[in-house]
Amino acid sequence: MNKKSSSSSHPRVAIFWDWQNTKATEWQIQCVNAFAYQQGIIDLKKVYADWQLDKDRKLAEKLHCEGFKGINVFSCKEKPNCTDQELIYDCRKYALEKSEIDIVIVLSGDGDFTPLVRELKARDKRVIVVAQFQKNVSQKLKESANEFYLFSQIEQWYKNLKFSA
Repeated sequence: MNKKSSSSSHPRVAIFWDWQNTKATEWQIQCVNAFAYQQGIIDLKKVYADWQLDKDRKLAEKLHCEGFKGINVFSCKEKPNCTDQELIYDCRKYALEKSEIDIVIVLSGDGDFTPLVRELKARDKRVIVVAQFQKNVSQKLKESANEFYLFSQIEQWYKNLKFSA
């Protein structure tokens, strides 16, 4: 049996979150989680930031409680976009080398991820991009994805749900 057809009833999902570009509230974190679980079986949830600089420990704790692995990437003025590069490296390593991943959710509006999105799609991965605000989203990134959503759209879908604390 073809591996792709056997996983089609329960797609495998990987989430890669650029926290420095797309921060969220506790409610948005819960909504993203609910949205991801509706897509299929979650294999991986990673969130990237310079956690030493991130002042909101409560949100970092919430991400951890929601099953996200925090990847610390130290900021460096000499090497801008370190976080982006780490996320891209991990995504390529995990989502492209593991053929069982069907869907990749990228949380960012950063145009630096456009080549990655195109590469994932070329390898038959469905790519969903989620961003915080329309004005901060690269048009090329948006157009490259199979699906694009703003946090506000996802929040709207779950507005009547009560998530446990």
